[in-house]
Amino acid sequence: VIPPPTPPLPTVESPAPRQQDASVAAAPLTPPLPPGPSEATPGRDSWEGRVMARLERFRRYPNAARARRQEGIVQVRVSLARNGTLLALSLEQSSGFPLLDQAALETFRRAAPLPAVPDERPAPVELSFPVEFFMR
Repeated sequence: VIPPPTPPLPTVESPAPRQQDASVAAAPLTPPLPPGPSEATPGRDSWEGRVMARLERFRRYPNAARARRQEGIVQVRVSLARNGTLLALSLEQSSGFPLLDQAALETFRRAAPLPAVPDERPAPVELSFPVEFFMR
């Protein structure tokens, strides 16, 4: 009677180490996430990073879009003079929601002038920037 209870204990112990192995295996998947933000941090020192940071300060999520739970990314094409003045502004790719598309364009208008284009770049410069609208 005593030997039968002993074998189930090793069987129960076997899955526990496997679960530990699984969490150890899952742990290496987590470290790649931190390098992403670290790569974005040096980008803030770049001209594009400064433009994105300025846009972020002027981005407004439309209340009506938020109430409808509309989310998306709007690609905006912008042409800038050397001093950061907007020369042209257009919608390159819609989010699928007119309220978000309009809010993205207004973000650039409110943020103007943007940081001056660096001397090592030709001006005027034409680039595409994403404007993200996601509820958190």
